[in-house]
Amino acid sequence: MKSIQRTLLATSMLGCLSARAGTETSAEPSAVAEAGSSSTATGLLLGKLTGETAMDRAWSAATLYKDENNPILQEFSLQGRLQVQYADGHSDNGHFDIEDYENAGKNGVWGDKFEARRAYLGFKSKWFQNWKLEGQIDVNTTSPIGTSDGYEFYQDIYDLYLTYAPSDELNVSIGKQEVKLSREQEISSKDIVTFERSMVTNMLHAGNLTGIWASGKGIQEHWLYEAGIYANDQNPEFTNFEGGALFLGKIGYDYSAQSKLDSAIVSFRYEHNTDPGYQDSGSNATYPYSKSPAFTDAFAISNDIIQGRFGLTTDLLFGLGFDGNAEQAGATVAIDQSNVVALNIIPTYFIADGVQLVGRLQLASSSDPDGLVLGSRYEGVSPDYTAGKRSSDSKGNAYTSAYLGVNYYIYGNKLKLMNGVEFSHLGGGDYDGATFLSGLRMSF
Repeated sequence: MKSIQRTLLATSMLGCLSARAGTETSAEPSAVAEAGSSSTATGLLLGKLTGETAMDRAWSAATLYKDENNPILQEFSLQGRLQVQYADGHSDNGHFDIEDYENAGKNGVWGDKFEARRAYLGFKSKWFQNWKLEGQIDVNTTSPIGTSDGYEFYQDIYDLYLTYAPSDELNVSIGKQEVKLSREQEISSKDIVTFERSMVTNMLHAGNLTGIWASGKGIQEHWLYEAGIYANDQNPEFTNFEGGALFLGKIGYDYSAQSKLDSAIVSFRYEHNTDPGYQDSGSNATYPYSKSPAFTDAFAISNDIIQGRFGLTTDLLFGLGFDGNAEQAGATVAIDQSNVVALNIIPTYFIADGVQLVGRLQLASSSDPDGLVLGSRYEGVSPDYTAGKRSSDSKGNAYTSAYLGVNYYIYGNKLKLMNGVEFSHLGGGDYDGATFLSGLRMSF
């Protein structure tokens, strides 16, 4: 709790400092005039909203202060997202819905029918032209975490990092962020076109980790890259340096000009995990720490194209499974994870302004009979989930899934309605089912 309080105090002090910087700039126009003109500054703190429409101006209120001509502080804005969704499913094991998800011990359920899928709140800022500081917290939408005597607004730090960005070719960051192996994972939850990411994408997901990383684009006009090293323990705040290390590298090529497409990027990513399956015990046993993926190495070959109303994202994923012992919550656990391979294909098409058709095909396989596991949302809590534990029927060696959805963009990705249905089959297990989802997603 002390570290939480220190983090919140530091964030509050930074917010006060930023507000003060904005106030001083507007109160002393002569100082601003040396770097530009006071008329260039905008933001809620100055009473200057921007945009041509009412929606533009409403969303611009998240920008507290912005002035590219200010030599110290160029921007300080709030950021956040709220995603609420409903799910209803039927399988060969019976009916399941959000209430079953809640009964499985999951948080974030509102009235047994809706799930607050994500709720983040934070800030982003730009300093001295080349420095960026931003972060968000997970907002606790239901029961308190680790307390029995009252509600806590704060749950954990989702991300918080400092970036030095002198150019597009070089960005160096340190802090905590979500580690993203595949292209589907790389797309922010604000922008993804399906409700949930693919099965193997989630199996290979390392989570939100503390580390240092560098990235860049536009190298010799076409090349892009990312390289990072992370502490492999997931925690509500920052690392304890007890779970080994995770390395991630990416190289990509932008072939838009050659293909004459609006956007076309192919990329290759490689990830190495020194301590697969690790799970931190933490000081708070009630906090749901996630396990590190049970794979020593993972690869992703991705292609992403956009042409007019049409878009297509493709991921080919490989995971080299781990067979051995891992420390999980202070205990030694035997792990026998087989190799997995998956192909995810996500086509999209705007049939009208703001109305988008979405499809997704998943094909996944494992080298051993039980190498694939149904995701926790929402197939994994179908009626075979009993006594707080999934049955063996939730595991298999071949998975196929087809998703069809319609997204309605009220204000781009900042405010949209989503509807979709997914049909799935797990071979070698015992799952055939369909899940209908509907939801609202908002971000600023």
